[in-house]
Amino acid sequence: MSEVLIYNLIPEKDAKLKMLCRKMNIAARSVEKHEYGYPLGFLLGLTEDNTARDGEDFDGEMLYIAGLRGGMLNLFLDQLRRKKLTIPLKAIQTDTNMGFTSYELYKELCAEREAIQKGMTAHNS
Repeated sequence: MSEVLIYNLIPEKDAKLKMLCRKMNIAARSVEKHEYGYPLGFLLGLTEDNTARDGEDFDGEMLYIAGLRGGMLNLFLDQLRRKKLTIPLKAIQTDTNMGFTSYELYKELCAEREAIQKGMTAHNS
């Protein structure tokens, strides 16, 4: 099943995004701050690891897109642009990031964005 985890959107933007997801038959939910320490796989109901870890709180807007691939992913991203739903930080579910907490994902995405803006890579190969 496809699902989008939503972080820190203002109510109007949150409602527009959830309406888009309903139209596309994608589950969507806003993640509460008290859930930020749980692994993303647990938040999606894909793992039983509910071990919460500490991290720095964040207020930045972020999406975690799970289960969307290929054409559906492209269509979803295109619809975000068409509806002018600008959300600067977005991540696609991977085997690696499923074990991340929301805190860790946010930190990783911010580091990647900063590296790109500086013309560098965020990871060493």
